Amino acid sequence: MTNLENGDIRDLKAFESWVNEGDRLLMQKEYVAALICYDSALELNKDDVKVWDNRGVALSGAGRYSDAIESFEISLDLKPDDFQAWSNMGVSMAALKRFEEAINCFDRALDIKPEDSNTWDNRGTVLFSLTRYEEALESFNESLKVNPDDAKAWAGKGSVLKFMGNYEEAIKCLEKFIELASGDISSQVEEAWAMIFDLKLLLSQKKDE
Repeated sequence: MTNLENGDIRDLKAFESWVNEGDRLLMQKEYVAALICYDSALELNKDDVKVWDNRGVALSGAGRYSDAIESFEISLDLKPDDFQAWSNMGVSMAALKRFEEAINCFDRALDIKPEDSNTWDNRGTVLFSLTRYEEALESFNESLKVNPDDAKAWAGKGSVLKFMGNYEEAIKCLEKFIELASGDISSQVEEAWAMIFDLKLLLSQKKDE
């Protein structure tokens, strides 16, 4: 039984208003303001899994990763098979460089929802950071099975293949990333072009040897 079940309709409406405003602010990356809303909502109902999840996301966005993990843990106490909490907690663990714990969180999330490409991407990124390239490549390939147009997976796969010495395939992956991210003029696209240039230079040097 939630604490709202013993309350009145005004409490329910207030709870919903705080949650909706928090979600709106979270989408706008107004993390501190969103956190205030979620805390106000939890004063009315401490048993709402989604609010604890979103509160954790807001804390993570504000750089408060340890606090975010605590929020996700409360969510998991309420609902142990909460995919979103496991996946988001993995991101916060990775931000704290607690990589093995992050991988465990991603694995728990994928046991629940194996078709989530974003979690496969995040798992691959952490494995790449640990120089576990074969496992990272498997993660990015799993992501692309789910979503062949996942730009992040193509970028990750290209980076992994570069470090594995497979330059030609790495170039193809990075070109695919640029194609899918063509509307994005972020630094990641610029980095991909620079990496392609370096890889083509390495291939040219190999041919001259």
